[in-house]
Amino acid sequence: MSRGDGIWMSRNAAVDDAAAVLGSAWVGRNHRLDAQVTIVGPAVFWDRNSDEGYSSDSLNSGPGKPTLGASRSRFSEKQPIYVLGKRAFDLTFAFVGLCLTLPFYPLLMLMIWIEDGGPFFFGQRREGRDGREFRCWKLRSMRKDAEQMQGELKSVNQADGPQFYMQNDPRLTCIGALLRKFNLDELPQFWNVLKGDMSVVGPRPSPHRENQFCPEWREARLSVRPGITGLWQVKRTRRPGCDFQEWVQFDTEYVDRAGWRLDLWIIACTILNLLKRGGQ
Repeated sequence: MSRGDGIWMSRNAAVDDAAAVLGSAWVGRNHRLDAQVTIVGPAVFWDRNSDEGYSSDSLNSGPGKPTLGASRSRFSEKQPIYVLGKRAFDLTFAFVGLCLTLPFYPLLMLMIWIEDGGPFFFGQRREGRDGREFRCWKLRSMRKDAEQMQGELKSVNQADGPQFYMQNDPRLTCIGALLRKFNLDELPQFWNVLKGDMSVVGPRPSPHRENQFCPEWREARLSVRPGITGLWQVKRTRRPGCDFQEWVQFDTEYVDRAGWRLDLWIIACTILNLLKRGGQ
């Protein structure tokens, strides 16, 4: 739930009205922050056991390598049949997905070439499970100078966290906007799934610079393979000032609740969302 001043928190968390809040923060279960606390966001106070008190160590800020402690143990407690079955499902789903979509590649590549030439694919370094870097592939949907333009557009960034988002991004090409609308730009990620870098369902793959904002959140999301689709993608609202908090909330919720029922529900929601876009 939201307190209305940039603070998002669990129902059994409490933040004193006199606490200094500078930026946005997520306050997890069993946290009670008193009037002397200063919160500099974006920040996350991780869920705590009921017998634990507040500790300034729970304020997530600053860089560092993931330790993969509590979150790794939470996910490893899942039944082995789910962990092994999920990989088998990923391989089958990605193989079928590649076979069904490969015939469309020549047409999509031709459309990209006619508008903006090559290259046809864009690969960005992202962090996967255990913080291992891999190249996440997409069909190119932006201008060739998109990364340079992002620096010039920082002042109009509509996202409240480390990511960059604009509703009408001028870096998108015309064919790129079409690819993005139906998520066709992400088709090459089936190859990432086959290689074992990604899963069909999981947290959004992010580069190292984004994962440095909140070490505890990073620890959770890097304890599993990132996904082509995920809980954040199907449940986010894009409400101003809430995107980063929702990102943290839904990523950590997925790690805690990961299972067949949730995975299949996310896939179904993703398909329904794509069908709705096609009808617009």
